[in-house]
Amino acid sequence: MSLLENLKQEARKRQEDESADCEATRLESLYQSQFKPSMQSILKYLSELTDQLKILDHEVRHQYEMPGLGPVAGLRHSEYVVNADSSDNTRVVRLRFQCVSDSEQTFAITPKSKADEACAFLDSQTMRYTEWPIRDHQQQVVGLNLQLPVVVKVNFVFQADPELGSIRILISNFRGFKVEKSLIQPHKVDDAWLDNLGHYILRNRADMYDLQIADSAKDAIRQRLQEAKQQRELELQQALAREQLERQQQSSKSLLGKLKSLTDRL
Repeated sequence: MSLLENLKQEARKRQEDESADCEATRLESLYQSQFKPSMQSILKYLSELTDQLKILDHEVRHQYEMPGLGPVAGLRHSEYVVNADSSDNTRVVRLRFQCVSDSEQTFAITPKSKADEACAFLDSQTMRYTEWPIRDHQQQVVGLNLQLPVVVKVNFVFQADPELGSIRILISNFRGFKVEKSLIQPHKVDDAWLDNLGHYILRNRADMYDLQIADSAKDAIRQRLQEAKQQRELELQQALAREQLERQQQSSKSLLGKLKSLTDRL
């Protein structure tokens, strides 16, 4: 490689390094100014929320549909844990808890294929169980009895992503056995959103963005919608009236034109 090519390669590398340093500095500045306050607000809110739930022993129960087992009702929230990667520069906040049965439950599952499906599901969720066969009169295995304390592990993860410009939210096993993903911009993490998040975790609301609206505000919204509807109807009626008038005027002009033409011929 020639001297000039070597110099060009070194120059490109230095420019790339400087560009990467500038981008890293920009993202860090963005995190400090916009993401850090929001992430610390989430951490503080969830920590205080779970502390109060533990003191009050607040009861929340939920029903899960489990493959092979069917609907399992009455599973109680328990063992709330909140942690973060750092309390000073919080970039990841985690909330985890369990939905558990009050005691061991026994499920008699037939046919064997359905029982195998249930076992595969329980294994995937790391639920421990005891099994023994169900046999027919010929002593053939036609199903399984499964006995277990039902434990569903739920996780909420909030992750700052300045490069994306949003906070990533990952929720697993909360509304069924799946991972749900969403985004929220840091400036939207305010007291109202945090309050709604708490209601969502306690299963009082349909989603994290289902803000409650006061009845007076709802009435005002309905009134504005009704007024807007009436205004649209009035404008439509006026437009139809103008169109009808224009047609009448055009018809009159056409009639006058025909009469004039007839008069001229006479």
